[in-house]
Amino acid sequence: MHIDYNVLLDATHDDCPVPTIKTKEMLDEMATGAVLKVVTSKEGTIRNIRTFVSNNRCELVREIRVVTDFHFYIKKL
Repeated sequence: MHIDYNVLLDATHDDCPVPTIKTKEMLDEMATGAVLKVVTSKEGTIRNIRTFVSNNRCELVREIRVVTDFHFYIKKL
């Protein structure tokens, strides 16, 4: 399944909480309605990203596990 996105954040080599911090920074710069794709390989980031999305003006469009990576598609509301 292909999901359109506007910006890609590759945080595959970043340890927690860096992927979540970078996600916030990227979303702050993006326009409302834009979609951010976040790629991470750290399992601990899953809960952090989910919590971030639920506490901020954004929507988790899709979450996918691809082999050892996790892909999050986050829409800024």
